[in-house]
Amino acid sequence: MSNAYQRFEHASQSYEEICILGATAELDLLTPLTQSAMSAAELTKLRATDLRATVMVLDALTSLGFLEKSADTQPLYRVAAEYRELLDINHPNTFVPMLRHRLNCIRQWVEMSRTIKSGKPMDRVVSPLGAEEDYRSFVLAMNSVGIAFAAKVVDNLEKIGLLQFKHLLDVGGASGTYTLAMLERNPSAQATIFDRPAAIEEAKKRFAGTRFASQLHYASGDFDYDELPAGTDFAWVSAIIHQFGRETSQSLYRKIYRALDAGGTIAVRDHILDATRTKPTSGLLFAINMLTATQTGMCYTFDEVKEDLETAGFSNVCFAVPTDDMGSIVTAKK
Repeated sequence: MSNAYQRFEHASQSYEEICILGATAELDLLTPLTQSAMSAAELTKLRATDLRATVMVLDALTSLGFLEKSADTQPLYRVAAEYRELLDINHPNTFVPMLRHRLNCIRQWVEMSRTIKSGKPMDRVVSPLGAEEDYRSFVLAMNSVGIAFAAKVVDNLEKIGLLQFKHLLDVGGASGTYTLAMLERNPSAQATIFDRPAAIEEAKKRFAGTRFASQLHYASGDFDYDELPAGTDFAWVSAIIHQFGRETSQSLYRKIYRALDAGGTIAVRDHILDATRTKPTSGLLFAINMLTATQTGMCYTFDEVKEDLETAGFSNVCFAVPTDDMGSIVTAKK
């Protein structure tokens, strides 16, 4: 069997694990198994699922290493220890919302041939959880990514001297993962999270009762239509611009420019493509995700981001942190 054949064979089957895991996430099938061992019959009764289907899925997840299965006549299943916090929907580090979000992405990707023909994403198929819960899954999925990614990103911000701000504006900050990581390094600062109401509610829950609660400010809105809160010296735009075309990015940058104090800094974190638009591969694949999900979204080169920032009035645009993932950071000054 040739290497080329093996690569195609592997690629053609790569959907299988995520579809199984995503389905269990939508049904919250595995949270009970993070707490104790249960039989398939017990789990079926608890989650109102089909017994035959449940057994088949549990056995497949056992073979993949996510579950452990006892040798009893009526076998018991439990999530393997290393995956318990990730598959427990109630744990702060849960990966369940990201699995739900990935399954929603797959629903768009499978219609890609139609998207390539028309240039437009297919109408979004709502999951069995409903549109509101799908959006909440997206917000919490960004938290899952942020938990794993934030320390590295904030390390890079510290290296380039951007953590000495007085007041952070986290644009589209969702539940505040990056806000929290930055305040932990700059604990005397103030911060404002701007996002849609559902995301702001998640942020309020996250910071309630914490040592930073009195330093957090919240602004509900949509930056497509609303102005941003003024009086900040550092604006953080994290994983935002790939969702839009360049005109929308320019409009957002203008609003940030107006919101920033004189001398303030904007930092844009995203995939940044090279001049040939063929690297990094992760950025190109993520751009396809935007093709299937948005009307105008894509990933951009540094020169494109620089031009858009300068059009909005910014200067001293710098490719401050180049990476091969979504950790690249472009900075500019007002």
